[in-house]
Amino acid sequence: MLRTEVGALSDGQRAELSVYGARWNALRQSTAPLDELAARAAVDRVYAAAGLAPPGEIVWEDGPTELAVAWSKRRHSAGESVRALVVDAVRRKAELAVDRAIALSVRMALTGEPGLARLPAFCATIDEALLRLGERALPILPMRFLDFFARRRNRATFAGSGFSLQSAAWLGALQYLHDVCGLERHTGSAAGLWELASSACWIVPHEQICWLIRRPTLIRTDAGGRLHAADGPALRFGSDSAVYAWKGIIVPGRLIERPELIDIRAIDAAHDPQIRRCMIDIMTPQKFIEQGGAHRIMEDESGILWRQRWRWEAWAAVEVMNGTPEPDGTRKRYFLQVPPTVRTPREGVAWTYGLSERQYRPVVRT
Repeated sequence: MLRTEVGALSDGQRAELSVYGARWNALRQSTAPLDELAARAAVDRVYAAAGLAPPGEIVWEDGPTELAVAWSKRRHSAGESVRALVVDAVRRKAELAVDRAIALSVRMALTGEPGLARLPAFCATIDEALLRLGERALPILPMRFLDFFARRRNRATFAGSGFSLQSAAWLGALQYLHDVCGLERHTGSAAGLWELASSACWIVPHEQICWLIRRPTLIRTDAGGRLHAADGPALRFGSDSAVYAWKGIIVPGRLIERPELIDIRAIDAAHDPQIRRCMIDIMTPQKFIEQGGAHRIMEDESGILWRQRWRWEAWAAVEVMNGTPEPDGTRKRYFLQVPPTVRTPREGVAWTYGLSERQYRPVVRT
């Protein structure tokens, strides 16, 4: 019978959960310069945990564009990709050992700490940006053939070779169990990875060369933790690789830098439904409707329902009047974006409260 080594957390251990959660959230948003000596030591530890000799060369890149170019030129002299050994196998080994050593209550406590169990929304967008910028920088025709043969020979592709350190929520949980709960033997193999996460955001480990991307120099988010900036780049690597984002969606830079160029024609011409919705949001639903972008569907006591349909999608908003008048007696209009399937303004307003049309009971002000 397996022995449970940590049956319950003490009060002190529970208090440390939030400390480690805050530490990892701060790390994921950090743009501080790296400690290169500490990072080199962490890389050696990462390879040693997988039973590998240290790489002959560690190459730092400012961003995914530079990394992709360097990787495409030197991948064949770098030896095989060892991501599966230094990341995936280490994770499986540590998590299996932890599962045998902790009680369900400890696992539930870890799950309840957001900084250790769940990633902020912007992490996934940063990972998407990393891959987009990297794939865009690869030599197009040669890499298509190279990746085709790589898949046939079970060699890792560019996307499959890399690993995002800041998006690995499990690293924070393993570090907590190692430092606070005394499970050094169970989790120690992952120590190099969580140490490296304090300096780098991406690792591409091969036998002879280990590539690393420095942390972004700029990360901007909204109140919901989404990658977002209304007046410039939301993410930047080094001094050149700028990424624009609107409420968690990566958008072309021109939409942020030149919002005055967004008009009905440009919105109708957009191919990506997400980009189209961002364009309407940046333009504002009120201007979109006032300029003829949507059709008036119906009006009831809750407001006016507006809708526009394109070939594969639709957009809708309910125009409502503020119940409280302004000092001059006028009432402000608001435009609430709602699912395009709503049939009435009342149903749309009810949806914004998480209610059905039948459940919704508006407050009438006199």
